[in-house]
Parts: sequence; C-alpha cells; structure tokens
Amino acid sequence: MKLQYLLLSTALLFTPLSQAQFDISGEGKVTLTNNSSQTFDFGFSYFRQDGTYRFIVGRQSLNVPSVPQKYSIAVILQGNSHVWVPDFINDPISSFELQLEQYSIKLFADPQAVNAPGNFVLQLNDETYYFNRGPGQINFYFTETGIRDVRVEGMFKPRK
Repeated sequence: MKLQYLLLSTALLFTPLSQAQFDISGEGKVTLTNNSSQTFDFGFSYFRQDGTYRFIVGRQSLNVPSVPQKYSIAVILQGNSHVWVPDFINDPISSFELQLEQYSIKLFADPQAVNAPGNFVLQLNDETYYFNRGPGQINFYFTETGIRDVRVEGMFKPRK
C-alpha cells in the first residue's frame, strides 16, 4: 500500500497540475461609416476538448497542436476615408474600441492628426500609431496562460 502512495506521489510530481488553457473575454464597439454602431464580443480561448486543443478567436474556432505563438488582426485603410477590420465586422468602419484584459485598443479619426493618412489614429493603451504604406496589424503574443504582449506593426508612431 505504501508503495502505491509513493508511486502516485511521484507521478503527481511529474504531471502538470494545470494544463495550458485560458479564456480571455473582450468587448468592443464599431462605428460604421453611416454613423450607426454595433457592439461585439471578441476574445481568445485555448483549451483541451475531446483529445485536441481548440483555439477560439472572436467567432472563429480551430484545432491546433499547441498554443499559437501569435494572432494578428489586420487593420486596413481604404481611400483615407474608412477602415476594414475583418475580425470585427465585414463592413467599413470609421472607428472601433476594444477592451481586452489590461489592453485598450481604439481607432478613431482625429482632425488634429494632420500627418496621419485619413486622420486615423490607432491607440494601444497610451501609445499612438498612424497608418503607413500598407495595412496595420495588432499582434497578440501568447503563452500557455494567456496574452504575453500586444504590439502594433505596419504603422508608425508620430513624433511628439
């Protein structure tokens, strides 16, 4: 009997007590080019289900072999008048807000941002970005327990 307890205790030492998984809820709001607005849920989940791992982004779900290293949201400026963010909605928008854990992400037109194409400003917490030549990306980097970092790429920080 003591040998069974010893074997069980030893097995517990080498077995992870918690499997890699997370469930991060987020809420957002888009303003369409016709000035109507819509709210949406957008988050990330990673968990084991029926022997496989599932990764959920917003309304999309897929099987994955392990925690994805990153996920990118494309932010596409069209004609300096509106923006497309296919992960949020399949219509052109004039602004959005997304709150996800400690990350606040906003896109809006600022008439004072004269050096920004279309006067659009992307804000990640307290950092400000303008569109560059191509689409912008909001990149989420993951660990086994959730979001490790969020970075904006393909856009530039204006001079202060």
